[in-house]
Amino acid sequence: MSCCGKSASKLELTPLSEMQKLMAEKIVKLPTENNPVIAHKFGADPAVLIYKDTVYVYSTNDMQQLEYSAGKEENRYNKINSLNLFSSKDLVNWTDLGEIPVAGKNGGKGDATWATNSWAPAIAYKNIDGKDKFFLYFADSGNGIGVLTADSPKGPFTDPIKKPLISRQTPNCANVNWLFDPAVFVDDDGTGYIYFGGGHNPDAFEHPKTARCAQLGPDMISIVGTPAEIDAPYLFEDSGINKINNLYYYTYCANWTERPAGSGPEVPPIAVIAYMTSEKPLGPFTYQGWTLKNPGTYFGAWGNNHHWIFEFKGKHYIAYHAQITEKQLGLEKGGYRSIFINEFEVNADGSLPVQNMKMEGVSQLAAFNPFEEVAAATFHSSRNVAVTSEQTLSPVADGGYICIKGVDFADGAQKALLKVIPGENSKDSVLKICADHFGSNGTLLAEVKIGNKSEVETKLANITGKHDLYFVFSGKYELASWKFEK
Repeated sequence: MSCCGKSASKLELTPLSEMQKLMAEKIVKLPTENNPVIAHKFGADPAVLIYKDTVYVYSTNDMQQLEYSAGKEENRYNKINSLNLFSSKDLVNWTDLGEIPVAGKNGGKGDATWATNSWAPAIAYKNIDGKDKFFLYFADSGNGIGVLTADSPKGPFTDPIKKPLISRQTPNCANVNWLFDPAVFVDDDGTGYIYFGGGHNPDAFEHPKTARCAQLGPDMISIVGTPAEIDAPYLFEDSGINKINNLYYYTYCANWTERPAGSGPEVPPIAVIAYMTSEKPLGPFTYQGWTLKNPGTYFGAWGNNHHWIFEFKGKHYIAYHAQITEKQLGLEKGGYRSIFINEFEVNADGSLPVQNMKMEGVSQLAAFNPFEEVAAATFHSSRNVAVTSEQTLSPVADGGYICIKGVDFADGAQKALLKVIPGENSKDSVLKICADHFGSNGTLLAEVKIGNKSEVETKLANITGKHDLYFVFSGKYELASWKFEK
């Protein structure tokens, strides 16, 4: 069994920052809550890729900004030059796949050496010359959009053009207030399209005309023709694009300007997700209404509204962010966002109702398979356990745990194989494996003494069927991966 992350024989444990420790100690995600999808790390502006049987979520790395500010400054996004990446097969248990380096300036280590920031990603893949290629678009602050490519959804990502894909030199883009927030879409015929833009002048808030859309070249790293204008009423930011039942939906966040008295249904409320439709991917688009309230309406913390609508296993979902997790940290300043996912309803006539935002999130879509190697940074929830920069798990207090929901033990698991990084004094370190609860209300399956070995094998108490699984940590070591055997 290969080890995920760094060498399992290395004794030096990965250092944790004060913010990582604080998140591990303070954030509580209840067993009945599947939102936020990731609670141990801040992320925003989710972009979703469905590839084979896996959902990948790429996000603005708010955690990077928190590390810089230590919570003493509001989130100004100016130090963010990487993106987060998470994956799931069931929308409930998520694997932290680490950070994607993007920008090469501003202390960044990404291949886009011309860029300073990496905000609001968009993601797509396309089969080119018989091989799937992955295209990751990002905003360099509000002044341009770049593109990275990879042969895997996990990367590594490189910059194929060494300059912005879209800049103020792009035709019809010089006067766009904010050249950012891309959305990308590959149509049934293999043609790609990109949507972007935002902002408004003080005297043009009703019809800013700052949204743009364009056809991508066959290579997905070039633009065909001149980007077209989208006249999105009360546009602020956050372009989205979907094709549902042969109708194209352009979605966006409405602005914060006070609405005229007596405004009718043709005027979206403040900071909601509004939508327009067209029979063609580049429009013209017709305003239809709005479909998602601002998260502050539900959770009490108002902020920008950013979304991504996607389809997985026959259902539509919406990913968005909310400023709710930060409340548990007691930060001096806020604006640090967490990702949520809820089901997304589409009416029979193609109209979009107002969606629900719920802490319970979505139902688990499939039982979790414990009989293949699992990266340790895969779980539903955790407490007093941090994910290191190597995507290993490191306890910050004895009794810390992770929970994996809906694990299918089938007709029985007989033993567990663990990959660990032992600390210098880990002879008394212990990992308990429990079912259904991390304490006395659960069933103890094994109590493993870590010792100084990098590979540990242990027998399991007899258990069958589906259960929640807990790993409970005591001592100083890191867990890299695990696997059960029948």
